Amino acid sequence: MRGHLLVDVPLIAAAVSLYPTCGLAPVGWLAAASAIIHGWAVVSPRSSLYMPVWWRVPGSRDCALTYDDGPNPEVTPRLLDLLAGSDQRATFFVIGSHVRRHPHLVRRMVAEGHAVGLHSDTHSRWFNCWLPGRIQRDLDACGKAIADAAGIPSPRLFRPPVGLKNPMVGFVCGRMGLRAITWTARARDTGSPAVEVVLARIAGALRPGGICVMHDGHEPGRDGVRASCLESTPLAIARLTSLGLRSGPLRATADGVAIGGSDASAEMVQPLAR
Repeated sequence: MRGHLLVDVPLIAAAVSLYPTCGLAPVGWLAAASAIIHGWAVVSPRSSLYMPVWWRVPGSRDCALTYDDGPNPEVTPRLLDLLAGSDQRATFFVIGSHVRRHPHLVRRMVAEGHAVGLHSDTHSRWFNCWLPGRIQRDLDACGKAIADAAGIPSPRLFRPPVGLKNPMVGFVCGRMGLRAITWTARARDTGSPAVEVVLARIAGALRPGGICVMHDGHEPGRDGVRASCLESTPLAIARLTSLGLRSGPLRATADGVAIGGSDASAEMVQPLAR
């Protein structure tokens, strides 16, 4: 996120600063409008301006609980226990460097019917500033870590770090045949907020076709444990059950994304030819 702010905040500020000098001149309005549109396209989980994204799955009868930044040896096993105990399936967007340290957790995810997706190899704050070659090398490394850990092909599901997008990330996704998954609502659980706060934040995703983001880990190099998902997940599942809904794994299809309806590795196919 900081990398994005370093690029886009100065751009927007510069565009706004043009107003006093340009007045109502078209170039001033165009610069300001372009900066605002670019910022929205980069940040908004619903924007497909730079690349196709799936922030919900229209027509689905299920909801998708998703977890980012794992696997974590303290949190992920307990989360998997919770999901198994309630017979729910989820999608884990994992970091390649974590996978290499804890491959058994990815094997367990797949064995228990969950989907696994790419969340980059290092979760670098500069991911959104890289050129296509480096972006692809990073995603290839993450996919290889998953494939080596679980004995499956590299996933086609991908969640950009912090959900940020740009034309270069979009180009690489298209070349690799990836499906970029954002969210309907997210927990914003970095600071371990109260479980009631988390549930209120994700309530909008607990509906048919909704995609909910929580975290079972941190990006590399960050101290602490993100464990609020262990409290919020049972309440989210209870809310789904009260609505007659279930959580299912996301999977790539020929023309998009679906929730559930197949085994855990159905979304995992080899990337398209480059």
